[in-house]
Amino acid sequence: MKNYDVIIVGGGPAGMAVAYRASQEGAKKILLLERQPRCGGILNQCVHAGFGLHYFKAELTGTEYAARYRQLLAQSKVEVQVSSCVTKLSQTDRVCVTFINTTGEHTVAGRHLVLATGCRERTREMLTIPGTRPAGIFTAGLAQEMINIYGVMPGRNIVIIGSGDIGLIMARRCTLEGARVLAVMEIQPALSGLVRNKVQCLDDFAIPLYLEHEVVEILGKNRVEGIRYVEHPRQEEKQMACDTVLFSVGLIPEQDLLMDAGIEPGEHVHVVGNANIVHALADDVTREAEALGTRLGRDA
Repeated sequence: MKNYDVIIVGGGPAGMAVAYRASQEGAKKILLLERQPRCGGILNQCVHAGFGLHYFKAELTGTEYAARYRQLLAQSKVEVQVSSCVTKLSQTDRVCVTFINTTGEHTVAGRHLVLATGCRERTREMLTIPGTRPAGIFTAGLAQEMINIYGVMPGRNIVIIGSGDIGLIMARRCTLEGARVLAVMEIQPALSGLVRNKVQCLDDFAIPLYLEHEVVEILGKNRVEGIRYVEHPRQEEKQMACDTVLFSVGLIPEQDLLMDAGIEPGEHVHVVGNANIVHALADDVTREAEALGTRLGRDA
């Protein structure tokens, strides 16, 4: 079994930053595991600008931000294993990580384990919205991946439920790709995402934002045909025709690997970035992760 000073699960902005900084600060044997074919995480599907203003002092797209950090990693001695999916964690005197890739199943051990697995989106099922299960229901992040990575449109007449930042950004992205975004509906009386995203993504494209509006049913059998919703101040019920519904209703830190193994964060097990708490900016994720990487590198 190979042994490492630091093993990092997740090659997004947090994982890359921990790995690079720990290497710079003295850790000799670092393993970074990423399940996708390249590091970058969610940044790889973010073609919009607005990243790096604080950290790199430049306005970058998410893909450019990821590329800059991949360059830093390439100049370090960090061992990077992509297309590698972690299946099991265990802890005795050291933390053991089992993962699979094209060369088979492997188990390695590390003095420190860093969980940098990001977060997952809340889904329609978590909101318990009634209706059948027709085609045309997606999370906003999945729709972003479909369009920006695979070049596939999720639909043409779209309603976005929730005013989170990914939903606001996807309202603009779908519009630029020729779709009609009929409305962004938010159950709360205030916007969930950043005001700058509302201005740049909704106001600039005349996309309506309906606050205090709750979707109570998705209509359609084979394909989405519309939604039924309630305007809460007046309790007025209406319907809106559409063929696609995107959900942007919050993010959940992804810590299932630790929970499944019954392992708690502690002296040698660390959770960083959006796996710890959801951040508004990738720059903040990078700074938090670099601080952890500094501590781990000096402890090696």
